[in-house]
Amino acid sequence: MIGRRKIQTDMFDVGNVFPYSPDPKSYYGQLAKVSDKLFVDDDFAALYSGHCGRPSVPPSLLALVLIMQAREQISDEEAIRRTTCDLDWAVVLRRQVGVQMCAKSTLQCFRAQLLVNDKLNAFLVTSLKHAREKGLLKGQHLKQAVDTKPIFGRGAVEDTFNLIGHAMSSLLRAMAGQSGRTTTQLIAKYDLPKLAAPSVKGAVDIDWSDETARNGALTDLVADARKLIGLADGGNPKIKVAAGLLEQILLQDVVESTKDDGSGDAHIKQGTAKGRVPSVTDPEQRHGRKSASKRFTGHKASVSTDVATGLILAADVIPGDAADATQVLELTEQAEANSSCQIVETLADCAYGSGAIRQQFADAGRELTAKVAAEPARDLYPKSKFAIELPESGQSLELTKVTCPAGHVSDRLTPDGKGGVTFYFDEHCTGCPLRTACTTSTIGRSIHIHAQEYLIQTARAFQATAVGRARLRERIIVENSLARLGRLGVGQSRFIGRTKTRIQLVLAATVANLRRTWNWEAALQPV
Repeated sequence: MIGRRKIQTDMFDVGNVFPYSPDPKSYYGQLAKVSDKLFVDDDFAALYSGHCGRPSVPPSLLALVLIMQAREQISDEEAIRRTTCDLDWAVVLRRQVGVQMCAKSTLQCFRAQLLVNDKLNAFLVTSLKHAREKGLLKGQHLKQAVDTKPIFGRGAVEDTFNLIGHAMSSLLRAMAGQSGRTTTQLIAKYDLPKLAAPSVKGAVDIDWSDETARNGALTDLVADARKLIGLADGGNPKIKVAAGLLEQILLQDVVESTKDDGSGDAHIKQGTAKGRVPSVTDPEQRHGRKSASKRFTGHKASVSTDVATGLILAADVIPGDAADATQVLELTEQAEANSSCQIVETLADCAYGSGAIRQQFADAGRELTAKVAAEPARDLYPKSKFAIELPESGQSLELTKVTCPAGHVSDRLTPDGKGGVTFYFDEHCTGCPLRTACTTSTIGRSIHIHAQEYLIQTARAFQATAVGRARLRERIIVENSLARLGRLGVGQSRFIGRTKTRIQLVLAATVANLRRTWNWEAALQPV
């Protein structure tokens, strides 16, 4: 049953006995001023029974603990300790010092219930509602800027040998749990001595610089993994998940073949498989990159920021190897729901400027202003040197007129099956004086017209104007939001998996929004 915060304070609450109050300009001083109104217990009534059980710890207090914990980037155990002995926390919670507010499990259960009941966004909604009450967030039409930030995963990243060994150990533990035996007993029963060592590589005595020896060790390890998968009972859910993960790791990292004598052979695949799982402890981690030189393993924070105020409107966690623009329309809809406003324009960098994303926004009736990626540097004539006259809206792109720098019009084309068309100048290139400056192909130059060519050309023309450049510069506000989230620890996940990492992201965004609102309000006060 839901417990409710008492209106009347206790005799020994901080402020009644201890003559202490935090600096009014500090985070805790600002939070203490609004803590009794920021969260109300009824906001979380859906998480509790209306008539069964003992009264719970007031959920409004648990919500305050979560955002203070997010601000300090501390563990659950430390957060509960601070409810006992930290004067700043006691002032915010309006509690006496020396009395623990609740058990650690209570805080963990509350956080789990927020996920189960889809109440996590209530924190962002509260911060935006507070900003509107203070006067920072105004109007019903907003302009958002979107971008992503890498989040390094919590799980251990391992090489192929140890990754396979770790996955085998996980499967073995699941099998031991079902059979009632210990993993040591199963290792002996199935003759898998390598799994008894802390590291599979440490249990293999070979010259690791010898490719033949490495492949031989890998072949033996894969044979053991296949044997273990064959012994697993697929009817048990835990065993099924563990066996599936081991199978996935084998498929992504290993090339298996059969020798002429019928024996098996295995070697590590070249390159990185798309969607590769690099960690057994957190299988949702992915290899990603934010730029050509900046690589990471983990997830991505996808963030929407109000251009006028810098408030974070929505935040989500997407796979580390996903494109930045993944689920950007869903993020926009979430921003509208959280702020109760209409997003009239979206500003973004060139990662969101592909024809496909522009088409998604156009189909949804939304305006997207994103930079078109620059043409690749090359000594030959770029596509922009060709005169492209697109047909009227609704007509086939095959009616496009493409004229080369020498004045020749393409008269041969091929549709690509995705709505685009490729135009060829092969016969016109023969004997053309500009050929060496235009193409190195033996068959002549060709130009591809995208299915969304009109949207791309329109955007490219707009960004070439002073107004367009100024509009694109407005998106810099989202980078400020990402920097604030970085200072709140979002760059490193504290949890396993994307779902729990989203808790960390949303709570950090709530902290950032509250601080942004209070600092704006303080700046309005006379000195």
